Amino acid sequence: MKKGRRLTGMLLAASMAVMLLAGCGGTAAAPEESGAVRTSDKTEEASCIKIGVSGTPDLDPAIVNTGSSLIAAVNLYDTLVFPSAEEESGVAPRAAEDWTVSDDGLQYTFHLKQGIRFHNGEEMKASDVAYSMDRLLTIGEGYAYIFSNYLEPGSTVAVDDYTVEFHLKRAYGPFLNALVRLFIVSEKEVRENTEAAGSYGENGDYGRSYLLTHDAGSGAYKAVELVQQDYFYAEWNPDWFMGWDNEKAPRAFKQMAITEATTVRTMMNNRELDITDTWQSVETLNALCRIDGVSLAKYSNGLEYNAYMNTQAPPLDDVNFRRAVSCLIDYDTICHSILLDSVKATSPAPSGVLGHVETNTLSYDIEKAKEYIAASGYADNYADYPIEIVVNSDVADLEKIALMIQSAAQQAGVTITISKAPWVSLIDKMGSVESSPQMTLINSAPPFDDAGIYLQSRYSNATQGTWENGEWLADSAVNDRINDALQTVDTAERLDKYAEIQNYIVDEVCPSAWLCDLTERCAYQSSYIKWPFAEQGGIPQCVNGYSQLYSEFEYTP
Repeated sequence: MKKGRRLTGMLLAASMAVMLLAGCGGTAAAPEESGAVRTSDKTEEASCIKIGVSGTPDLDPAIVNTGSSLIAAVNLYDTLVFPSAEEESGVAPRAAEDWTVSDDGLQYTFHLKQGIRFHNGEEMKASDVAYSMDRLLTIGEGYAYIFSNYLEPGSTVAVDDYTVEFHLKRAYGPFLNALVRLFIVSEKEVRENTEAAGSYGENGDYGRSYLLTHDAGSGAYKAVELVQQDYFYAEWNPDWFMGWDNEKAPRAFKQMAITEATTVRTMMNNRELDITDTWQSVETLNALCRIDGVSLAKYSNGLEYNAYMNTQAPPLDDVNFRRAVSCLIDYDTICHSILLDSVKATSPAPSGVLGHVETNTLSYDIEKAKEYIAASGYADNYADYPIEIVVNSDVADLEKIALMIQSAAQQAGVTITISKAPWVSLIDKMGSVESSPQMTLINSAPPFDDAGIYLQSRYSNATQGTWENGEWLADSAVNDRINDALQTVDTAERLDKYAEIQNYIVDEVCPSAWLCDLTERCAYQSSYIKWPFAEQGGIPQCVNGYSQLYSEFEYTP
């Protein structure tokens, strides 16, 4: 088996760059000069980049872990470290000036840069970092699971105003990389806006009501207004500690909950939308590319599409039946005709992530599917167990995949039904094993650039009941191996363990069908937008959200 390395991501990024910007649309004249417009009772900046998303974002960094929310978070908040392909560690200093690690790997000491100011004007202190970690762990949602095995509230200590220590309970090999998901909030702002009545004892509601529509960060942009399931609007932070050398960066951004194809086409044609969501159909994107000044962006952001199979729901509680279903999926058609430019997945971990290895994933083979059915515990009565695939109604192409699986299943004598649910309803369904779909089609990305943490998000006990883990896999060997690997400090040894886990998941338990490493595709107004991430085809690190750092864009409408 071939071990994945950071080079894999670099090569993938290079290949994506070759595919990018084939000049889908012609060059249009610059739009007429327009003044500021009204957003409710707010005045919207004229230099406001407008992006389509499938739902308005969560602004509370203690609960974010989906696409639009992560995009908002990386623009509103700062972190101690920042993803970097140039650094051997995979991260570069951000709010931290430098750091040291104890010989036993249990204490990390960070020295903060001085003069970083939150949007409320308060200076960032080490106590804010400690408060942010304690709050994340106490709330226990979002990315809390990537820290909760190693830290507990109170184990992050502010030594002085600019020195913070993390005291780990046990070693955590990729801890440094995990800190790209610790978004630092202003303790003072959150405390001043905390409601006394709440679920967190003396911390009341821990500021959760306030952070539904506000931010408490120090990042490049600051929240102005959020209207649920309509839009989120944020404006630039002129006092951002990283500075604004890029004078052409947009002065505001607006995430708009718009995915309906006709509306998207109209708004793109009228230049009322600058970047579409990434879930538009092939047909819609082809139509958008015929608009003057619009181009198609293709890039890798570390996402892998999986067919989740609820391993506790008959007949998918039988590993051979799960293998049979995996053989009823035409992966090549998915990659070449539906999720264009994507590549068949070769592992339970995305190909660009550090630690990925190629495994013996199954292929489309109806006769092989029949053999697996015959070897299953349902060989004599599988006709009594129809399988329902629930697809996200916000993503048109998913129904095409489900219909294709349904057609192949008929040839094997398996009955498959298809139903639709909006994303918010699908998340709710996955909250319990009883309501989780028998099958659903979802893409996900690593929380940070590490195969082990991705495997934890997908298959460990810690994430059951979340949208990232709909398989409800009850396999202690998987859970224990993941925990052991993550506690391995030596990188080479840790990657070896990741390889063993990936092969075990594929060969022994097969809880999912791994469809493809997704090439994300969206239309954007390339005549007046320069988008560095997309124009290089993505970045080596698999860190979702960082594809849209608006401070790095050039926006000249």
